[in-house]
Amino acid sequence: MLPVYLEVPREAKKIINKNVGYMFELLKCTCEGLSYAEVLDSIYPSYILDIKLEKCVQTIKELYNMTQDNYEREALAPFYEWTLFHTISWWLDVTDENDLDEIPRKYCTDRSGEDRYDYINNIKNYIEFLFRDWDFLDLEIIYSIYKNNPELLESFLYIDVENYLELMPNDIVKEYQAMKERRKSSMDGRSNMTFNITGGQINIAKDNGNVNAIQNNGIGNNELDAIIGEIKNDLSELKKEDAEEIMDIVDMAREELAKTQPKVSRLRNCITLIAPMMTIANGIPTLSSNLQKFQEFIMNCIK
Repeated sequence: MLPVYLEVPREAKKIINKNVGYMFELLKCTCEGLSYAEVLDSIYPSYILDIKLEKCVQTIKELYNMTQDNYEREALAPFYEWTLFHTISWWLDVTDENDLDEIPRKYCTDRSGEDRYDYINNIKNYIEFLFRDWDFLDLEIIYSIYKNNPELLESFLYIDVENYLELMPNDIVKEYQAMKERRKSSMDGRSNMTFNITGGQINIAKDNGNVNAIQNNGIGNNELDAIIGEIKNDLSELKKEDAEEIMDIVDMAREELAKTQPKVSRLRNCITLIAPMMTIANGIPTLSSNLQKFQEFIMNCIK
């Protein structure tokens, strides 16, 4: 079975898998009636389809077979996640949503006793509970973060670029491999160094101490409000849509940080979203600096 990230009875998960199997059956029949290359351009970008058509076809067949077996899988590889996500999206575009089997109410109560009948039987929600995250949809952002700050990606977001290489263009894969080799050589030469990140500045010490990340002025509401206030002051120099996008991310993070028990996954998502905003902030040094401070503030909360 494909993993279903809901705490509901196995019977519900089997019906959900059966429904996803219908989606892959339709996709396979459509491809065989026309051509795989013609139909699968709705599932894969051309840089994948042009050189990995056989793998794409095989992945679709394998995913269909997974919906039919009884093995309880914990997770799917990113290439399979991509295929599953876009197959569901394709199916929603080309069919009547009422064509799938209903999950009976008696199977829709989760472990906490909540009735999830309406949620589970809304086919649009399949793209939520069939995935732990949507990292595979943000590869350009993930790769941009890796190029600029690989430690942030690996230590705070817990994302390994290696897992996503099959979804990237060949030239980007080659660029990544070259950067990885340079980074490895650099790290080999600094194996006895410690990085102390203090207020956004990196200090290197040749000793065997631990790696420490220290916020310059401590973590507190006053500091957070001050950083956000400085960010707001600089937004007047941006286009309206860019300013609004930045504030949406800032507000999302602030709202999560204000909770008694902030969700680490949401804070990591905010860090991911802030990264491409650095490009927008180019040319406004104070804005770029304050976005970095905001990012570091969130990172300190995660640790």
